[in-house]
Amino acid sequence: MTADLSPHALRTTAPVLDRAARLFAEHGSRGMAMSDLTRRLAAEPGTDAACLRRAFPTRFDLSYAVVLRATRERVNGQLAADVPARAPTERMSDLVHRHVSSGWRHRTAIALSQGLLPALRAIHPARHREVSSLHWTFREHVHEIISAGVAADQFRIRDAGRATDTVLETFDSLLHWYDPGAGLSIDDLGGVYVDLVIHHHLRGPR
Repeated sequence: MTADLSPHALRTTAPVLDRAARLFAEHGSRGMAMSDLTRRLAAEPGTDAACLRRAFPTRFDLSYAVVLRATRERVNGQLAADVPARAPTERMSDLVHRHVSSGWRHRTAIALSQGLLPALRAIHPARHREVSSLHWTFREHVHEIISAGVAADQFRIRDAGRATDTVLETFDSLLHWYDPGAGLSIDDLGGVYVDLVIHHHLRGPR
């Protein structure tokens, strides 16, 4: 049996998936038996254990649901918040701030996806396509902003495609070093990444 992972189902199970992400963060993706995960998740108000087992019969189903929901939220949020009429530098600055904030909020799902996607490619191509298509949509969105900036002489790079890949790799790096206890707030971190992306990678004038 496979989980019902329609947008409606993901919205209605959002508290359960939030709890699952917290448990994965605390114990690792394989640190708890599925029976223990189900028991802990069923403690969420309004959650029925039998329904939970039908929706997410395996740890793989649960991990996929956490990753898919986080990816949809991040990508759809970026597309909805963008204002194409604004200057490319402003669009990119806002996108970077949003990406840093949502990336930290969904850091567990992002870490899960790094191990999940290769498995999905091998054993469940349809699910892999669903997640990877969201990543591709976001890449195309970033590429469009960069191309607009090049056309407006705000980003002075030669290869918009290569610059897009570099920017996306830079986004991924924050999970490997950021420590909120070290005194740098998420807002400040966003400013650091805006400067790195716009002025270093995209060679926007200061």
